[in-house]
Amino acid sequence: MVRITFYYKPGCWICDTAEEMLNGQKEKYDIRITKVDITSSDELYETYRFDIPVFEFKDGSTLHGAIKRKAFFRKLEENRE
Repeated sequence: MVRITFYYKPGCWICDTAEEMLNGQKEKYDIRITKVDITSSDELYETYRFDIPVFEFKDGSTLHGAIKRKAFFRKLEENRE
């Protein structure tokens, strides 16, 4: 299992693409996703508005922006429980 916190903003096409990538590997890696809408709080918005989408992994590492597939798969492997 891999736990990922996914920071996104509604209407963000890059976020939609990142979510598709997550959903495409959800079963294979048993990905558990916690979605966080950054527009739900001013603090989250200020923190992530220039970085979304953001995948935050159990080990504290992140991938953000235009997420590359190779980096994504490496992080999935590194964070398997």
